[in-house]
Amino acid sequence: MLSINLFKCTYLPPSHSVIDRSPAIRIGIAEKLESLTFETDAAINIFDQHDQMIGNQIQGSNWKVTLIDAQPVDLLYRLLHQQVDREDAAQQIVANLDARGISATIKQVNAKRFQSMKSNSDQNYQVFLTPVFHSESDAWNYNRSLEGKISTTPLPFFNARPKGRIILENINTGQRFDSEGLIRIQGSGFRFNVQTGEGYHFEKQELRIYKESLEFWIDRFGKLTVVNQIPLEEYLKGVVGSEMSPDFPLEALKAQAVTARSYTLSRLDKQHRLEPFDVCDEVHCHVYGGVDREKPGVNRVVSETNGQVLMYGDSVCETYYASVCGGHSENNENVWVGAPQPYLRGNLDSELANKFPENYLKDELQVRRWIETSPDVFCNTTKTDVPEALNYTKRYFRWTTRYTQNELSNIILTKTGENIGSLLEIIPVERGVSGRLKKIKLRGSQKTATVEGELTIRKALSSNYLYSSCFVVDRQNNDFIIKGAGWGHGVGMCQTGAAMMALKGFNYRTILDHYYAGAKLVKLY
Repeated sequence: MLSINLFKCTYLPPSHSVIDRSPAIRIGIAEKLESLTFETDAAINIFDQHDQMIGNQIQGSNWKVTLIDAQPVDLLYRLLHQQVDREDAAQQIVANLDARGISATIKQVNAKRFQSMKSNSDQNYQVFLTPVFHSESDAWNYNRSLEGKISTTPLPFFNARPKGRIILENINTGQRFDSEGLIRIQGSGFRFNVQTGEGYHFEKQELRIYKESLEFWIDRFGKLTVVNQIPLEEYLKGVVGSEMSPDFPLEALKAQAVTARSYTLSRLDKQHRLEPFDVCDEVHCHVYGGVDREKPGVNRVVSETNGQVLMYGDSVCETYYASVCGGHSENNENVWVGAPQPYLRGNLDSELANKFPENYLKDELQVRRWIETSPDVFCNTTKTDVPEALNYTKRYFRWTTRYTQNELSNIILTKTGENIGSLLEIIPVERGVSGRLKKIKLRGSQKTATVEGELTIRKALSSNYLYSSCFVVDRQNNDFIIKGAGWGHGVGMCQTGAAMMALKGFNYRTILDHYYAGAKLVKLY
């Protein structure tokens, strides 16, 4: 059998695999670094790549991590044909392919780390075609040559661990420790600066504090990646207060704790497969702010919902959420590639029984009226006095951005690489059920370009990102005026709507039922 994932197959302490305990989560908190300095107020234990202790209770508050002879690893590609949950089924698929003259092999997917999550629907074996490709384009070309014969999808992997040595130096004493490929340290707390919110309007450098365990890896780029490994429930204490204001109502924070826990468990082994961590600390996964985000109210809601997740059938739900839906949530398949999920249907953010018809906000006239008015929905914080913690949401419910023709034309060139000349018109082509744009055309003086995808559209028309893709455009002389609704993709729970529901007296179970209709709240451990 193949053993493709070289990062995640070793160095996980076995103690967290017990059924009734929170599983260990590995968070990528810094990537592609040349070096790193950090501080700690207590002694640390140091472990090498074999998890053997090479430093016991080493004192020193200032530390530096550097690399020697680090080398990147080239990606290879194989074509995935099918995933199944039993080895005998995978072997039968290989035998059937062999009878057709098609050579294939099997890779066992990393087993679920939390055994109570295991069900008959888990897919634990992958059947790959045998050929290996040195570029993604070669893999896709071969994939296209198989059309009509067999269905495959190119997937990247690497078959050698990145090489090089990691040096951990005590700046106070000059004492040095080194290891091939990985060094792990344990202690009570570590402080260092990280880059947060990269590419978004809230990008900044931030001093963060982490606890328990840090791992320093040579990643596939031949650079330094830093991983914080902690139990899931401890991780959630740093997530809930980062993704939602700790001053939000407790019932909203409880809903956030359940959604964050569910999403994390649902995505294990499905993302960052080529990195030495399960989740990153940015909006791609969850914003994880470390120890500083652990407030009493946050710790309380994590504890009171301990082990609770949303499930649909036998699977933990992929519980997406966004800051301000703008009054209507969106279907998941209108934002990302994938099958429609019954619990991720776009709905009016209101307790009213009468919902909009599915095509209502796909109509340009109706979506303009929607954006240019102030509907009575949960996440509309502009119509009433709200707690201080919710005041910031007022500017996202409805917003306006203005660009000159030259400014926006240059942004489009930079963000898309398309030289359309001077922008003449932004043409809406397709919208989702919330009015969010799925496809637009940019008509310029030289040519017309098509932009598809919710986030791609937001990126193409802003120096950072537009708050959402639910917008209409007006032309005033030489200016383009973009008027929009909401902040974020709009799929799943509206965090502002959840807070307003909590203020109205709804409990977290009702909040979750409103945003994830049909999902069942289950205590997993």
